[in-house]
Order: sequence, then structure tokens, then C-alpha cells
Amino acid sequence: MYWYVFEASSEFEKPWWQREDFVSEADHWVSVQRDGSEVGRCKFTLNEGFMSHPLLGDMPHGQLDILALEVALSVRGRGVGSAIVAMIREVYPLPRLTALNDSEESRGFWDSLGWVRHEHPNPLFRTERVTYSEH
Repeated sequence: MYWYVFEASSEFEKPWWQREDFVSEADHWVSVQRDGSEVGRCKFTLNEGFMSHPLLGDMPHGQLDILALEVALSVRGRGVGSAIVAMIREVYPLPRLTALNDSEESRGFWDSLGWVRHEHPNPLFRTERVTYSEH
């Protein structure tokens, strides 16, 4: 069984908006609309309660991990991504926000927000995927 979360759209080019083989209760999908058009998509996982992570430290109120965030091609660079992150923070004020990314473009976005980049201290163990957290 597969579950399709979002409609196919040429405005969103990343492969993570495909069918889902497994749906967890912790997973959330958000479609952001402006004037009847979809301008952003986000998938995140919410884990509430005390957590501790070797790179991120203690998270007394849990973690909200943004697994995928994409802004429609036609509105990129206009603050939509920042607004989506701000809306998530408003709805979920307590858990620590973190984000995974796997491209130079997405690292530029998280860097522009002033988020902290967490990479393995040994360059030999670093991968293309980087974790970020709120400052």
C-alpha cells in the first residue's frame, strides 16, 4: 500500500514528494497556500519529551526535525521558506527545531536563517547530509 501526500506539480522538483511506503504518527506534512496556489511544502517529524543527541545536546521539550522543505520554483527568494519555518515555530513553540539537508542550496538557506550547522568533527566521517538546529 502506498500513500500519496501531495499532488504532482512542476513547481516542486525534489523526489521526496513521491509516494510514501510507511506513514508514522510522528510524521507531518504541510502544504502552504497563497491565493489558492501551493507555494511551499514541508515534511517534519515531531518527537515530544526529553531527548539527548550526541551532536545537538539535550532537548528537554523534544525535537521537531524538518526532513524536507521546498518552496515553489516561481516564488523562491521571496521569504516563503523563512515564513514556513516561522509558522512551524509558532504552532510548536517548545521542541527544538532541527533540519536535515543534502545540497549546497539548502545549506545556504539554513545558513541565511542563522541556524547552527552540526557536522562530524572528523572530516573523514562527514557526509553530504548536514544537520542544522535553531541558534
